[in-house]
Amino acid sequence: MARPEKTDPVPVCLDADVLIAGLLSRTGASHAILVLGEIGLLHLVLSAAAVEGVRRNLSAKLPEAVPLFEEFLRAVPVTIHRPTLRDRDRAPELADPKDVPILATAIGSGARLLVTHNVRHFRSGEGVRVVRPRTLIEEARAWMGSFGR
Repeated sequence: MARPEKTDPVPVCLDADVLIAGLLSRTGASHAILVLGEIGLLHLVLSAAAVEGVRRNLSAKLPEAVPLFEEFLRAVPVTIHRPTLRDRDRAPELADPKDVPILATAIGSGARLLVTHNVRHFRSGEGVRVVRPRTLIEEARAWMGSFGR
């Protein structure tokens, strides 16, 4: 990942699994990514499909966590993106069919990274690199450590 300017939040698209993991655990890379979004070092981009998927999964499996997710959406600056047909047309060869809306969101929003625990469901391409949360955190540490040098 190229080192951004200090004031430029890095746009990253998050898969639903990263959102759920980050909300439900106060440790780990997924939670750290949400915190970096909250403090403005990352610009979090969410697909409308991922937001609905998180709501659906939490409602079915952990209904007590739904208010936590809704508070996150209100408190943290996120962009909820609905990909265009053109974006979707660029994604089918790079994602499992059910995950096309997520990759199409990354493509259409200009996010250069798609962060997911399910890297096997995606392939990098169309200007988007697919990474695990831990990889993003390791790279973020490197470029934040270079600030002030």
